Amino acid sequence: ARCPHLRPPPWRLGELLDVGFLGRWWLLEEALRDCDINEEEFGHLPEPLRRLDPRDLRSER
Repeated sequence: ARCPHLRPPPWRLGELLDVGFLGRWWLLEEALRDCDINEEEFGHLPEPLRRLDPRDLRSER
């Protein structure tokens, strides 16, 4: 964190969740992959709506 109020002190680095740089979160991205997808919930949708390209999920678009 750049803000000194949000930056954890050196003795509390174990509370660090992730490091974000180069446009992504490096640890959380893998931990949250497919974490809440219920495939049966989307079975009734037409095929084009059941497929998502990972590029469609980028927040900067």
